[in-house]
Amino acid sequence: MATECLGVVLRTTPVRESDLIVTLYTDSLGRVSALARGARRSQRRFAGALSTLVLARYQLGRAPRGDVWALDNAEIVREWTGLAGDVVAHAHAAYVSEVVGGLYPAEQPEPEALSILVAAWDSLAAGGASPGALRAVELRLLDLAGHLPAIAQCAACGATDLDVGAVFDPSRGGAICRRCAATSRTTGVRPLDGGTRAYLVAVAEAGLAADLAPARALDTDPRFTAADRAAGREALVAMIVGLVGKPLRSLEYLAKLGAAARRP
Repeated sequence: MATECLGVVLRTTPVRESDLIVTLYTDSLGRVSALARGARRSQRRFAGALSTLVLARYQLGRAPRGDVWALDNAEIVREWTGLAGDVVAHAHAAYVSEVVGGLYPAEQPEPEALSILVAAWDSLAAGGASPGALRAVELRLLDLAGHLPAIAQCAACGATDLDVGAVFDPSRGGAICRRCAATSRTTGVRPLDGGTRAYLVAVAEAGLAADLAPARALDTDPRFTAADRAAGREALVAMIVGLVGKPLRSLEYLAKLGAAARRP
């Protein structure tokens, strides 16, 4: 029996002469892999629905053997392909997709994850790349995965005195107070000063809004320095990479774009 679901393409892998293995994130099945027979030979069959930055309705049938589904049909519902004209916005969109694909186990659906991804793409299409919006999306996705980092209190003992000597330890769940920090020695541990912590608290509060406009406003909020924003980014990225368990290609690309922008 065919299963219809709404989803996005995370990546495609060529197989044989004309087929594709398509990795999707869907509302009703979660992350799945599906075989699209002949997809490389005929572009008309799936009418662009196997591209990234597209929300489509997919018809999937369970293959008789193995874990791969059969992709029988697809129809585009919405698209954000215009983001390809803005390299930074496109890189942010790819990063959100990669985080969604990495944080959630295969075939364990989290419909809200797809909604968060679509909201992120909408925000990028409307206003371009925003570090504050991206941080809010990261926190939403971490929260949905059951890994919302502790920011206002110590993840180890619950203490709220984080003004002096606190660190951010992604492997222990976020902020760690001075007393507990002695046992935080793993990769990714970094100092957590008051400005960075205040920035992350503000991002978390802004992320509760229906849209990402309040998070975007943090990009120019005079309460926070560039160093606060950079340290907040590094803390959340370290947590995400640790949970995903492997480097993210989109982060490497974003790092190259940042280096190119700083080059005299």
